Amino acid sequence: MSAPTPMTYDSFVAEYYDFLPTVTGRADLDFYLAEAKKSGGPVLELGCGTGRVLMPIARASFRVVGLDLSEMMLRRCREKLASEPHEVQERISVHRGDMADVDLGEKFGVIIVPFRPFQHLLGVREQLACLRCAHRHLEPGGRLILDLFQTDPRRMHDPAFLNEEIVESEATLPDGRKLRLASRLSAFHRAEQFNDCELIFYVTHPDGRTERLVFAFPLRYFFRYEVEHLLARCGFRVAELYGDFDRTPLSAESREMLFIAEKIAEGNPA
Repeated sequence: MSAPTPMTYDSFVAEYYDFLPTVTGRADLDFYLAEAKKSGGPVLELGCGTGRVLMPIARASFRVVGLDLSEMMLRRCREKLASEPHEVQERISVHRGDMADVDLGEKFGVIIVPFRPFQHLLGVREQLACLRCAHRHLEPGGRLILDLFQTDPRRMHDPAFLNEEIVESEATLPDGRKLRLASRLSAFHRAEQFNDCELIFYVTHPDGRTERLVFAFPLRYFFRYEVEHLLARCGFRVAELYGDFDRTPLSAESREMLFIAEKIAEGNPA
């Protein structure tokens, strides 16, 4: 099973991403800033997108490198970066590349993977390749932070989730367009542990014209000990595990699974 193609990411989503309430309201920035401070940097962000996490880290005086597969998301990131002070721009570099197959030629104190990009890697081969790639790019004792959701078992089989559901309130874009987001699952693949997902963008233009845009993609779901085994195979030890960005322990009710994994082995992990 292969990873998604670049076209999965290079879509209209880049235009709307920064205005989605699920993105603007995500309470993870303080968590990643604290981890950057603990590491002392430099920081590598895998799946940096439009720079939502990347830029606050650079504003906090850390050098940070961003990697993403989508040229459209990176274009938006560069546009935003152009309005930052020169000293912030100097701390940031962004590259287009595959997080499962890249060589940036340097090592980092911490590697972060915020807001689910690891879950776009559907197969174990791609997952291991990504973790081994992260391992190679970490300094001795460096840390990898994986942000995954904890699977709701109903979303593995319940046909109720095949129905479209409005997931957030309406947002207004700077040009006057109004945006409302809905979602649905279009197929379950329990044997392979992924769902076919759709995000539906309802756009109302200032002249009253409306659009319905559908972003369809597969998304892998993981279980706690599966992730721990993947990390162990790639030379990591789980140092901390949280169920939310306030560092509460993982529980049955947690929506997040935040793995902080420490590099413990050199060479080429099995």
